[in-house]
Amino acid sequence: MDNYFDTDKIMAVLKDYHTVTHIRIALLNNDYIDIAGYPNKKASLCEYIRTSGKADLKCQECDRKACAIARDTKSAYMYQCHAGLYEIIKPLRVNGLVVGYLFFAHMLSGPTYDYCLKEILSRVRTYDLDEEKIRKLVYDSTLLNPEYIKASSRLLEAIATNICMDNMGLLKPQDNLLNEITNYINTHISDDIQIKDICREIGIGKTKLCNLSKKFYKIGIHDYIRNLKIQKAKEMMINDQWASIDEIALKCGFYDYNYFIYIFRKVVGITPKKFIKKYQNSGSQNLSSFL
Repeated sequence: MDNYFDTDKIMAVLKDYHTVTHIRIALLNNDYIDIAGYPNKKASLCEYIRTSGKADLKCQECDRKACAIARDTKSAYMYQCHAGLYEIIKPLRVNGLVVGYLFFAHMLSGPTYDYCLKEILSRVRTYDLDEEKIRKLVYDSTLLNPEYIKASSRLLEAIATNICMDNMGLLKPQDNLLNEITNYINTHISDDIQIKDICREIGIGKTKLCNLSKKFYKIGIHDYIRNLKIQKAKEMMINDQWASIDEIALKCGFYDYNYFIYIFRKVVGITPKKFIKKYQNSGSQNLSSFL
């Protein structure tokens, strides 16, 4: 997977953004391996905690879980790691497919250093680490306020867009096939899409199509088609506010209005009317969070 990133260009971007934020930023591939980062070394506090084999395994598990959650979100995902540090992750998408992840990592945040130290010590007490060394490393770290971290999250969105628009991350051959599948579905979004039609157009068998969907999309092909249709419906509700819900349903290939309402609520969690109202009440400040 590493060969599909222009790491020289990406490193230049990471260095520029680190100069502005003073936060370590890293690129992970789809195997959750750190393939580029600036600075090269992790934060001293994080490095020391990971000297414990038990803690290191927990860090890897934490990264995998965060990437899995982030993969299903449109905006940057912020979380507190098992050791009490804050991280922000943003998937890199090329033609709708995730090719990697950007991380703002190892951020210390809280009302005071003493507060952060107490929380970190409570979280790492089972790792057999030197408390005095942790104390020193905590006080040597930069304490960031919540507003700074929120601003960093928005900045990470811009970095991800920059990398993808400048083609610093490329699809591998397998992903090109997935891209063909997605393009076919989007092109025929208003049709009653049949599996056999996709197979005929792409030139693959039904079994391979279903296996690809489960492996890379993490859901069955029928659910993937359904989700793309609902995604398109959400976009239309936001971008074409004059269109009625039944018009949108038809344009997204739902010929039964009640079935569309049922599926939309099942996927999104609310009805189309409530979705539209929620978007309108938001003041349209963060479009990506609604898509």
